Amino acid sequence: MPSPAGWVVQIKAPGQAGAPPAFRYFNVAIADANLAVEAIVKQEIPPRGADVSAIRQLSPQEIATLRLKSGAAKPA
Repeated sequence: MPSPAGWVVQIKAPGQAGAPPAFRYFNVAIADANLAVEAIVKQEIPPRGADVSAIRQLSPQEIATLRLKSGAAKPA
């Protein structure tokens, strides 16, 4: 698989009082998975106990289709 141009980053927040977890997704035009996660943590400040992870690579074509500039992030 070619090198990624970005990542889909997931925030999985624990549910309240037995509720299922809540998920949020972001498209991030940063090729390094760890840096993509860091960018979302700085931008969104996830709730306590949330798990933030890069879950899928984005190709250069997907980045172009999403109209993301290098280093940019937006909700998926």
